[in-house]
Amino acid sequence: MNKIMFLYRLNVLAACLLSACASTPETHFYVLSALSQPAQTTSSTPPKRLIGLGPVTVPARLERQQIITRTGDNSITSSEFHQWAAPLQESITETLAQNLSALLPNDIVKAYPWSAYGEMESHIIIDIARFETNASRHAELIADWTVMDDKTHRPLKHGQARITHPQTGSTPADAVKALSETLQEFSRQLADALPKGD
Repeated sequence: MNKIMFLYRLNVLAACLLSACASTPETHFYVLSALSQPAQTTSSTPPKRLIGLGPVTVPARLERQQIITRTGDNSITSSEFHQWAAPLQESITETLAQNLSALLPNDIVKAYPWSAYGEMESHIIIDIARFETNASRHAELIADWTVMDDKTHRPLKHGQARITHPQTGSTPADAVKALSETLQEFSRQLADALPKGD
């Protein structure tokens, strides 16, 4: 009898475990979206400039897979089932480089490290302080940036970007879209800050 009860309880436990596994929410992964690239045409004209993008640094709290939301001045929450598809630092760097390539079609923009492409004329160092959405459904980007002259190793320009963009909805996909749009505006500011090509 004891053996029968033991097997019964074991079966009940197994059924409960299977039920718990079956009810676990699916994890969703997200990527940042870049500006559309202009149509590529073959040209014998050499590019005006070689521009490096990076290094880009992000706060330690953003070095995680989970998408985070700021809930107060000193508090954040993270979503276990809504995650970045790639490390956020790499995604931001690649997205900014793609945006600048779209905004500056006559130049070549390469993300850090760019050693395989030779010496850059200038590069942009970026230190991101905030890149997250908040409880009021706004995406916020705060970043310090410096444009460096690679020949003289001296800064040409520097500044700080403070950009907010409203979410169009309440879903994580809406949050990622709004964050992408802050990067697009930031890219426009960086493109304007670069020395004008000849």
